[in-house]
Amino acid sequence: MIRKLIPFLLVASLAACANTGAPRSSSASGSSSSSASSSSGAASSSGMSSASGYGGKTCDAAALQSQIGQKATPSVMEDLRTRSGSATARMLRPGQVVTMEYNATRLNLIVDDKDVMTAIRCG
Repeated sequence: MIRKLIPFLLVASLAACANTGAPRSSSASGSSSSSASSSSGAASSSGMSSASGYGGKTCDAAALQSQIGQKATPSVMEDLRTRSGSATARMLRPGQVVTMEYNATRLNLIVDDKDVMTAIRCG
């Protein structure tokens, strides 16, 4: 009898943990938030919505690859950030602890111990 209940209990416990995919709304207004949540729900359900959270700017590092081998300074980093179209930029040094989430609006300058750029990537 117990063996027959185990699959049912597993399905029931997984169903309780399942994400329904419905966007959460923090507004308390009823009818006006329904049209707003339906339009934001359509935007958030279409794949990567992180770029829209940062103003829609995306990074393009392809044209910057000629800068590899040059010394990275704050002014160079800002110039490369504007040329790539990204919203933010960061310099990644050897052994530095960094977050690994992908951000389509961020430019990453990977440098060696002498601040010479070894790679330029988006994310």
